[in-house]
Amino acid sequence: MSVIRMMSITGLLVGLLLSFSCKKEKPPSTPPSANCPGVDTTTITYTTYVADVMRQHCTGCHGGNSPSKGLRLETYAEVRASAESGKWYRSMANGSMPPSGKLDDCTLAKLKKWIDSGYPQ
Repeated sequence: MSVIRMMSITGLLVGLLLSFSCKKEKPPSTPPSANCPGVDTTTITYTTYVADVMRQHCTGCHGGNSPSKGLRLETYAEVRASAESGKWYRSMANGSMPPSGKLDDCTLAKLKKWIDSGYPQ
């Protein structure tokens, strides 16, 4: 068997193995499932959910008088503007934000649901 063919088969097997065992390692372009056991993902609003996520994970750096990189995420308008750009969700889905660690799949699913629902306040 050629080296290239062995590497291809090995890569395929590793990929299959990882896809079944590492649910948190999804590529950023694939949104997490909105099926979060015991959690309502049908009525996600800024007031009832997104604002709390921002307070817990974002406004420590992206708030106050000198927000990191000039990006303030303290109000609905600020978060919506960032979400509309696409960068807000991408930075969380790919794990670059928050710096304390990647958000869990359920949180990401709810944030994606909020975006897909038209950013309800």
